[in-house]
Amino acid sequence: GLRLGGQLFPVMTQDYIGAINTYSVLPFIAWLGPTPAAVRLPSILGGGLTLLLAYALTARLTGQRRAGLAAALLLAVDPTFVFWTRQGIFVTAITAPLGLAAALCWLRRGQGGGPGWSVAGAFCLGVGLYAKLLFIWLIAAMAGALILVNLGQGRKVWGDLKRKKPKVNFGLPVNWPSKREIGFSMLAFLLGCWPLLFYNLQTGGTWRSIIENAGTSFYGVDNAALGANLLARIGQFGSLLTGSHLWYLGQIYANPLPGLALAVILLGVGGVMIRRAAPLDRLSQATLFPFVVIALVIVASIQTVSALWVTHFALLLPWPAIALATGGGFLGQLSTRSIFRWGMGLGLALLLLTNLTTTVRYHLSLTESGGLSTHSDAIYDLSDWLAAQTTAETPVVAMDWGLAAPIFYLTGGQVAPVEVFGYVWQPDDNLTGRLARFVDQPATLYLWRAPDEIIFDRSDEFKALYRPLALEETIEAAFYERSGRPILGITRLVTCGTPGIQSPEPAPHCP
Repeated sequence: GLRLGGQLFPVMTQDYIGAINTYSVLPFIAWLGPTPAAVRLPSILGGGLTLLLAYALTARLTGQRRAGLAAALLLAVDPTFVFWTRQGIFVTAITAPLGLAAALCWLRRGQGGGPGWSVAGAFCLGVGLYAKLLFIWLIAAMAGALILVNLGQGRKVWGDLKRKKPKVNFGLPVNWPSKREIGFSMLAFLLGCWPLLFYNLQTGGTWRSIIENAGTSFYGVDNAALGANLLARIGQFGSLLTGSHLWYLGQIYANPLPGLALAVILLGVGGVMIRRAAPLDRLSQATLFPFVVIALVIVASIQTVSALWVTHFALLLPWPAIALATGGGFLGQLSTRSIFRWGMGLGLALLLLTNLTTTVRYHLSLTESGGLSTHSDAIYDLSDWLAAQTTAETPVVAMDWGLAAPIFYLTGGQVAPVEVFGYVWQPDDNLTGRLARFVDQPATLYLWRAPDEIIFDRSDEFKALYRPLALEETIEAAFYERSGRPILGITRLVTCGTPGIQSPEPAPHCP
């Protein structure tokens, strides 16, 4: 971290995740206090910015404001976009507007804008890389897409570059950047990701994480299984389009139309370009660009330092809407038949209506369920209980991941659980020592997930420590999903045979 005025300010939250989200919510916490709204508001504002950037980028790509409006509307009713935007600190979400901003800046430069656009675009790329390391997928995808859509003009571009004459980018002449512009752009990129560089100069954590997880990731993904990983990612992208991955809201609703529309438009665009059998013009390049970006991000994502999670595609979330709008606008411009254009308009309306319906149904489901599993609102009940039943002197121990941070936040720092489990799959050698100092304190409260929800299971080691001391656990409180399913619990250690206790399981060691 960075030490200023005697205070250490962390620059990363994990080896591959920057602290942008953490610092961005601080003004809102100062304004609204430690409330759910304080962490959701910055994310919602980021979602609004994403809509504006999707509109601007699509309008610039196509030269049609109505295409930009279509992209923004499609994104605004997308259930995945809505719920990933409103749920609070979702560390990958910030990469979406940063990616769009970078693409827009570089597009403006390619369409005749000044060198400042290159510098701004490079800075956005640097910030995105700092925000989360997987942003490199999008950097590589946008660079690769730019090359691929210009392949037909490769000879002309290469000749122009050698003569330092105007080159072609999306079909429009621009001046080849000067050494000064390139230098400032590189500096801007480094400025954007300086916390990441600073962190690795201090610890080497990111590089170590990459090296250690290159073969098999922390969550067990075989990075050499390219085919299987690619199929998994394609399936996840399909669920992203349908919205069927949002099971934790209470129900699963799938809308197949966005995926079908994307496939139909891609086939239509591809068919037109194949029939032409000529180098791509500006509009054709702009139309293909978002499709190629999507494909290349999916391919790049098959290797990971963590897991193959659909949430990684928050990075990619605006691009299907942009692809639908650019592709639809392209086909609409080619047709002189009003019936075809009416059909395109009706198709857009149908997409908007069905996705809006899916989003509303998910909202209703969430209102009824309160969220499932780790998304359950039972965490509010647990936090309220601890705030009411403990004092500053009460030791509170988190026996699993994902409990300490929300409790500390929701209680305004009144309750600060100590995490003792260790962030490794198998118990480390120091676990017993960390637990022992709390076992000796009878007032200690232990926070657990339900047995079928446990992530880092340390129950056996805990029992092996307290049972020889003639102690047993008693359930102090239990917390449930709205369906009645137990999800969280609090236990305390008492002497064997203590009357009136509620043991979570039989205690054969007690006489």
